[in-house]
Amino acid sequence: MSKTRKENFTVKMLESLNPETARYNVFDTGTRGLGIVVHPSGTRVFFHLKKVQGWPRRSTLEKFPDMSIDQARGKAAELNSKLAKWKSDNYEGANPVEKPRSVPTLGDVFEHYVEHHLKANSKNPDHAVKYARWQFKRYLGSWRNRPLPTIRREHVRERHDEIRKQYGKVTANRTITFLRTLINHAIHPDVALWAGVNVAKDPRKFLVAEPGRSRTLEKSEYRPFFQELRSRKTHADMRDITWLALLTGQRRGSILKMRWKDVDLRRGLWTVTERKGKRDIQPHIIPLVDEAIALLKRRPRLDEEWVFPGRKSALTTIKKPWQQFIKRTGIEGLTFHDLRRSLATAEGDTGATKEVIQQTLGHTEDSTATKIYDRSDRRQEVRAALKEATRPMLRAAKRKNG
Repeated sequence: MSKTRKENFTVKMLESLNPETARYNVFDTGTRGLGIVVHPSGTRVFFHLKKVQGWPRRSTLEKFPDMSIDQARGKAAELNSKLAKWKSDNYEGANPVEKPRSVPTLGDVFEHYVEHHLKANSKNPDHAVKYARWQFKRYLGSWRNRPLPTIRREHVRERHDEIRKQYGKVTANRTITFLRTLINHAIHPDVALWAGVNVAKDPRKFLVAEPGRSRTLEKSEYRPFFQELRSRKTHADMRDITWLALLTGQRRGSILKMRWKDVDLRRGLWTVTERKGKRDIQPHIIPLVDEAIALLKRRPRLDEEWVFPGRKSALTTIKKPWQQFIKRTGIEGLTFHDLRRSLATAEGDTGATKEVIQQTLGHTEDSTATKIYDRSDRRQEVRAALKEATRPMLRAAKRKNG
């Protein structure tokens, strides 16, 4: 028997089609595109086959005899009519024979974004994925099972307002920006998870303005700051971490992740291997002033690896003791990161060059000018700038009350 043939469909003819070792098709002579496939199991299923824009497109209908011949012919004729109209409209709109995609949920989009974007494009995929999962679960977790078409612009505004009231304006802004990124991923032509519009597009219309940070520890604030820093009420680890921030200009995360193996106390050098939560390919080497070296020598070695050990690995946060400390000082609006800016400003006030300040902060990748200098040739200048910049702070710290 030929694998494909044409017959006038009747009940008797279809019932007479015997199964073979391989499935085969029979087409109806009465209705264009209507066929039936006979499987080796004996199951007979109607289908519609038509060339669409030069390519054959097959649409499965239903089993015979669950679908009658008249119903199958009616469905095939309907598809033929829709295809003819679609062609006359120059193929504008949805393809009538294309099976509609399932509508993705926000959780579906997030998982796809993690697997096909973050893991492939992040410098540190493990860190990027871990942070993205934490951010999504904490601020957008209640929307995980929401299909994208159910999320409207007003819902995005409401979610932003809820997060702003509970967690602050910066967190609210970052969350909505992250939501915009996820939906952009879904509608990107190379991804095409969804064909809708991004309801979080241009969130600047309702995001809260974030003034640029220019806060530093002012000289007029030295007295209450250092008096409280010497106080027994101040958490010991936080005191040392704060001092290292002032004496090195490094980020809180880098100091918390400081390893003993990265500190050379004899030469007075600290190799900063982690910045902004990333393991750097090219570590940043920061010279240590005498006070920083003395501080590290006084530190008890409670752990062989971490200078500031936590319960399982390194200490992860000093948020609570910092907040308590700042409250006791009475200083308004000072964040821990402002200490980094304070040191850079103090270096600038002493006449340090831009290149020296960049070397201190580890911003060499942002400056083509800095790259012409060899690291070892600049360390003495950086150390000298650090000593000069921290001298007023150290004097203020040594003053007695009164």
